[in-house]
Amino acid sequence: MIKKILISFMIVMVVGLSLSERLDIRSSEQLDNALVRSLSTFALARTLNGLVSVVQGTELNVTPAGVGVTFAPGELLDPVNDMIERFSWVMLMSSVSIGVQEVTLHLGKSTLFKMLLALVALIVLLQLWLNSEWWPWRIERSLKLLVILTVLRFSVPLLVMMNEAVYQYVLEPEYTHSFREVTVSSEKVALLIDQAEVKQEALKEESSFLDSFNLSEKYRRFKASLQESVQEVIATFNESMDSIVRLITVFIINTILIPLVGLWLFLYGLGAFLREDFHLDLE
Repeated sequence: MIKKILISFMIVMVVGLSLSERLDIRSSEQLDNALVRSLSTFALARTLNGLVSVVQGTELNVTPAGVGVTFAPGELLDPVNDMIERFSWVMLMSSVSIGVQEVTLHLGKSTLFKMLLALVALIVLLQLWLNSEWWPWRIERSLKLLVILTVLRFSVPLLVMMNEAVYQYVLEPEYTHSFREVTVSSEKVALLIDQAEVKQEALKEESSFLDSFNLSEKYRRFKASLQESVQEVIATFNESMDSIVRLITVFIINTILIPLVGLWLFLYGLGAFLREDFHLDLE
C-alpha cells in the first residue's frame, strides 16, 4: 500500500509540474537570453570580418613625379581572416543550437504533449489501483511509456536551466570581458581604417602638387604613414585573438558541449531503464 501511495504521489507531482507553466517560462527566458548573446557575438564576428575585407581590399596606387608604387596589404591579414571566419562559423552554429533547443522546448510544452502525458499517467494510476487483470498489458509497460514521456517533457528545460547556471556562475565573467575587449578592438580598427582612407585621399589629391614640385620625399612619408596604419590594424587584430579564442571556448561549452553531454546522459539513462525487464512489486 505504501509503495502505491508513493508512486501515485510521484505521478501526480510529475503531471502537475508538466501542466504548470513556471518551468517553461523560466527556461524560455533563459534560452532567449542565450540567443541574444549568441546573435550579438555573431554580429560582432561579422563586423570584424567586414573590417578585414575592407583592409584586404585596400590598394594604394599613386604615381607622383613619375614614380609609381602599389601598396596592397591584403595578404598580411590572411591568418587573421581565417581565424575570424572560424569565429563566425562557431557563432552561427551556436545560434542554430539554441534555435533547435527552443523548437524542442516548444514541442515539449505544447498542449497536445501535456495531455498525452496526463493520459498515460491516468492509465498508470488506474492500473495501479484497479485489478490488473482488467488490462491487456502489464503496468510495467505503461510505466515505461510514462517515463519516456517524462524525460522528453523535462529534459530540455532542465538542460537549459543547468546550462544557464553554468554560464552565470562560471562563464559569464569570461564572456563579458572578452566581448568588451573584442568590441573595443573592432572600434579601434574601424577608426584606423577611416584614418588610413583619409590619408589615402589626401595623397591622391596632392599627387598633382607633388608632381609639380617633385616632392617624392613627402610621398614616401605618406606611404610610410599608411604602412604604419596597416601594421597597427594588424597588431590590433592580433591583440584581440586571445579574446576571440575565449569567446569561441565559452560558446562551444555553453551551447554545444553541455547540451550534447546532457542529452547523451538523459538518453543513456533512459535506454538503460527501458532495457531493464523489471517487475513492479506492489505488495
